[in-house]
Amino acid sequence: MSSAKNFFTEDEKNAVIDAIRKVEISTSGEIRVHVDDYCKEDVFKRTVKVFEELQMHKTPFRNAVLIYIAVKDKKFAIIGDEAINQKVAASFWNETSNQLQENFKVGNYCNGIIIAIQSIGEILITHFPDLEDIQTNKLPDDISF
Repeated sequence: MSSAKNFFTEDEKNAVIDAIRKVEISTSGEIRVHVDDYCKEDVFKRTVKVFEELQMHKTPFRNAVLIYIAVKDKKFAIIGDEAINQKVAASFWNETSNQLQENFKVGNYCNGIIIAIQSIGEILITHFPDLEDIQTNKLPDDISF
């Protein structure tokens, strides 16, 4: 079983980061991916804690999204900050999570995450376009562990 640190190959890490950057070029929204080994509490509560630890709640437009994965416990969650949650229905998060879960079931981890990033990106670009034509990236695009 892989650990958080070797969940992705270098090429996969780069592909995930590239997917995030492609989305963030066109939106003021922010996307992060965080990978832990274990999640010994409710996965949603842990995701909220990581969201805060990564300072994602301090973005100017409150439109950040976190994809959280606990590799060894086989848990994940996706959460968005308050501004994005005001724009999308809970069904969007459920559909995105279901899609990611289906990819994970067949071992399609990297591509599943990239597909989730692209789906989230479409929503961010629609509701939070980068109107200033400048890069408003406020958070690192790298994968955190």
